[in-house]
Amino acid sequence: MHGDVAALSRDVVQDLIYQGFQARFLEGGAAPPGAAPFRVDIRGVVMARAMRHSSDGKGDLCCPGHLAPGPLLGFGATPLEFLRHLGRKGTAPAAARSGGSSWTDLRRGLIGWDGPPGTMTQVLAGAALAFAQRGQDRAALVFEEGSAMETGGWHEGMNFAAARAAPLIVVLDMARYADRSGKGEVDSVARGYGVAAAVVSKEPYPGLFGTVATARRRAVQGRGPTVIGMLPRGESDSAVLHDAFVAWALAEAGVTEAEVRTIERAASAGVDHAFSRLSREPEADPHDALVPVCAHEVPQPPWTRRTPPNPGWRAAGEPTEAYDAR
Repeated sequence: MHGDVAALSRDVVQDLIYQGFQARFLEGGAAPPGAAPFRVDIRGVVMARAMRHSSDGKGDLCCPGHLAPGPLLGFGATPLEFLRHLGRKGTAPAAARSGGSSWTDLRRGLIGWDGPPGTMTQVLAGAALAFAQRGQDRAALVFEEGSAMETGGWHEGMNFAAARAAPLIVVLDMARYADRSGKGEVDSVARGYGVAAAVVSKEPYPGLFGTVATARRRAVQGRGPTVIGMLPRGESDSAVLHDAFVAWALAEAGVTEAEVRTIERAASAGVDHAFSRLSREPEADPHDALVPVCAHEVPQPPWTRRTPPNPGWRAAGEPTEAYDAR
């Protein structure tokens, strides 16, 4: 379903209630042995849900970054998949071959974390430009820490996306900034690149959803990227934000109390099952986990280091007789 303010339909409202309960119950459980404790910023769930989802690799892309599992849940990942990944189980989506707290699943539009702050803005900027060049109704969403603005890689990615009007949405977690200074930083960098800017803090779900939906609509219309600063929530935690949305849904969206309780029980059962199942999951097979590293093939040098340099050697599939391996 397309992200749009009007798309906050009954189905989307129920999805957000369900995913919000999932996030709360996940945060209340114990992290898998050996894994770092995690917190869930429920705003990441809502913003990710505002994008266009698909299970055939034709929807939007999202890099959850350090905010996983929130955006993962928003893109349809399950608590069991997240816990398997965090626990490096052999049954994990990436079979323990992916680091960080998220993984890559292109069919669902998920891009796992890879590299220091700012790196994934560059990666998603390139993907977003490809969407635009193909004339596709697709956009890319990336979550970064505010410290990414201090890296050259992030600015390269933003400059590239801005210059090409790529359909990119960058959410910066400004947790270490005061509200006023965080807003000023976002406004300043957006003006510098000539892109749209927005800030979110303690807005209710419909406001968060609408901010990203507007940015997405603007992006796919060819009007360029949007930088969204996610300011600290202050004393407001995920439970408070979610409870307020449930109250709004009961009063304004036609959701009944019985439906909310049914959704809550389903989310609780799913998370309970995930935690209990995890202890019985097999560990990753070392050989399988190292498949990308130990490919049992002689590494081939890039064409720039061959003699003579031949940029077409891969396409032709013909190895050269000699090359400079230095």
